[in-house]
Amino acid sequence: MIYCHFSFLQAVLGDKSLRHVQIGVITTYDAVDERVEEMVRELARELVAKKCVVITGGNGGLMKVLAEEISRLNGICVGILPSELEELSYSHPLKHHYNTVEIRTGMSYAARSSIVVRSSDAIILVAGGAGTLTELAMAYNMAVPVIVLESSGMLASKLRSLFPDGYLDHRKIVKLEYARTPREAVEMAYVRAIERLKVLGLSEVEVR
Repeated sequence: MIYCHFSFLQAVLGDKSLRHVQIGVITTYDAVDERVEEMVRELARELVAKKCVVITGGNGGLMKVLAEEISRLNGICVGILPSELEELSYSHPLKHHYNTVEIRTGMSYAARSSIVVRSSDAIILVAGGAGTLTELAMAYNMAVPVIVLESSGMLASKLRSLFPDGYLDHRKIVKLEYARTPREAVEMAYVRAIERLKVLGLSEVEVR
């Protein structure tokens, strides 16, 4: 694990003048079946192929599966750790050493989720529980696009019925979108991220 070592990041990411797309993955640390784990590994491969910087909550579970595959492929995964995880041993099931960069926030789980969301140009939602639902609500309020990998189960499989028109409330800030496969999720998230960066004024900057 590298702690914000700039020369390392520059070597991996290439030209420092380029703004890399940052994709957040919000998901669960609970146990899931192997099918979903393999979906997450495929998601990692697609994100690395796009040269995305991946932002997660840094926990165990599917966040560990994602970070491990990204690490294997020499990609970049940034884990935004809550204070509850900071002092845990790396042998603890909720902590791991696969994050390329570890941000120790000193904040609670819910508070650090705002950093995960705010740092993401677009978000992919995989499986998930109550914590993921909190992050989804934050993303909606911050107008961060969210792509739901619907076939990953848990929360992801319930959102279409919970929000039939794709919006979390009457304000219709940003519409949920659904993907059938990890590749489709990454393609959709990447497009939405580029669109958002342009809206934010980066249209004249080359984005990777």
